[in-house]
Amino acid sequence: MINIEIRPEYIIEVKGILVTNTFLTSLLTTFIVGFFAIIFYFNREKRKGLFFNGIKVLIYNLLKLTETVVQDKKLARKILPLIATFFLFIVTANLLALFPGFLGSFFVETPEGKIALLRSPNSDLTTTLALALFSVISIQFCSLTALGFKNYLSRFLNFSNPLRFIMGFFEILSETTKIFSFSFRLFGNVLSGEILLLVIAFLVPYIIPLPFMILEVFVGTVQAFIFSVLTLTFIKTSTIHHLAKG
Repeated sequence: MINIEIRPEYIIEVKGILVTNTFLTSLLTTFIVGFFAIIFYFNREKRKGLFFNGIKVLIYNLLKLTETVVQDKKLARKILPLIATFFLFIVTANLLALFPGFLGSFFVETPEGKIALLRSPNSDLTTTLALALFSVISIQFCSLTALGFKNYLSRFLNFSNPLRFIMGFFEILSETTKIFSFSFRLFGNVLSGEILLLVIAFLVPYIIPLPFMILEVFVGTVQAFIFSVLTLTFIKTSTIHHLAKG
């Protein structure tokens, strides 16, 4: 029997604070990305190998993608750490879900019964909302930095004529809906894939789930790519006046 929950499950209480399995996996993902980032930083010039060359190729291609989208090399280098962090965190979290320890491999005993110890962070709406919120805040910061306070504010409050004033409200609505668009897109795709793998693994536990797991590797990578590219695209559109002047 399988137990499919949309909401994350609480697995432990630390000083009165309940910790969910998705939050635990988020910490694990952050540790993995941070650990390999530190290793790469201190050994980037000394060592050569598949891992180091792969990271260099990945960062180089992310930089070229950023430059292509925003069409401003200076801005691209500033926002590359943000885009790379989004991509690496999301893709690592998505791919971790395919390793043993997920899909109901490890459990903890709670008053509610057995609960999976680990679960994909992106199958938790609070995680995707946090990522989306940080993305939109970063977009606003880039826009404010590029346009200046006066021009940035005029995007939302423009009293030069009635049409521009009305358009300002639509601009506010557009920026707000980005949070929900980002979060629900990522959440829906990851959760549906997780449910599919759980059902298939329960019904046919051997060999048959393998093609679907390979497909999930592709889907998980694409979702990380889409999130990063959308962030890039919105940064470009929010700084378009600055780029036109430059």
